[in-house]
Amino acid sequence: MFDGADGGISMDDQQPKTLRILSMYERLRQGEVISKKKEAEQFGVNEKTIQRDLDELRAYIAETFHGLMELEYERKKHGYILKKSEEEWLTNKEILVISKILLESRSLPKEEMDRMLEKLIFQSHPQNQRFIQEVVRNERFHYVPLQHNRPLIDVIWELSRAVHTKRVVVIDYRKEGSDAPITRKVKPVGIIFSEYYFYLIAFLEDYEFDFPTIYRIDRIVRYTVTNDRFRYDYKNRFEEGEFRKRVQFMHAGELMKITFRFWGSSLQAILDRLPTAKVVEKDGEKFVIEAEVYGRGIKMWLLSQAQYLEVIKPEEFREEIKQTIEQMLGNYEH
Repeated sequence: MFDGADGGISMDDQQPKTLRILSMYERLRQGEVISKKKEAEQFGVNEKTIQRDLDELRAYIAETFHGLMELEYERKKHGYILKKSEEEWLTNKEILVISKILLESRSLPKEEMDRMLEKLIFQSHPQNQRFIQEVVRNERFHYVPLQHNRPLIDVIWELSRAVHTKRVVVIDYRKEGSDAPITRKVKPVGIIFSEYYFYLIAFLEDYEFDFPTIYRIDRIVRYTVTNDRFRYDYKNRFEEGEFRKRVQFMHAGELMKITFRFWGSSLQAILDRLPTAKVVEKDGEKFVIEAEVYGRGIKMWLLSQAQYLEVIKPEEFREEIKQTIEQMLGNYEH
């Protein structure tokens, strides 16, 4: 090759500048250390050229990420690294924890779960990727998807957009134990994940209820996001977080305040299960607890703890619990 000063082809032109910069940037994002000497040898250019490339990369990163990522020279590693702010980027530890939560949720088919985990783990430092893979390997191998085994990610995304843009959705919904789906025109107001399943929270368009209807997303056979928009009063808007605090087993219904006496081993478990619960009285080893809940899902949970609690109010709900327990006893009298 000839020196550019003699009118020939410069050594710096052996590899296009764009290729060099993109190659270094991609490897920096993957956690590699960039050495000027090695890069110059690889691309057939001199170290000054690599330094100019790195300067341009530094300027681009500073302008684009505003301090969230910085290109720095690491003396101990004898090269340049991409330093990410732990306050803004997921750390290796956080990626491991999120991977564990995803696997425990069993919320997605195996194919979608594997693809998401691979992408998530890839965000960690290359030196830690193998470690994270090893830690979750057994859980991934024994992962058991839910019975419906339906892809959900695209559906959740599109329904979320309908919620955000306030568009009416027409759904064909198959209830548990039903062969034929029913068609509903709904105003979607939220999407919630709870105990294995994703749910669409929506109000029926043609009816006025004080509480929404809950649809399990994997049971939506077909859906169409229409161009019709709906409105709601901002003051009375639906808030997913507040709804989640008050619903059990995703059973919708009217808002109800309950009072019960509890004497089990873990008060903390009760307060964690019922976010709106508060202790209003203590009587020795017993606690009187009040909570606000939607629907009758709370009944299922109270019955699961029946030997450790007594429902006090409302009176009609107390009687309903008593009757159910008597019916349960009847199952064992044969």
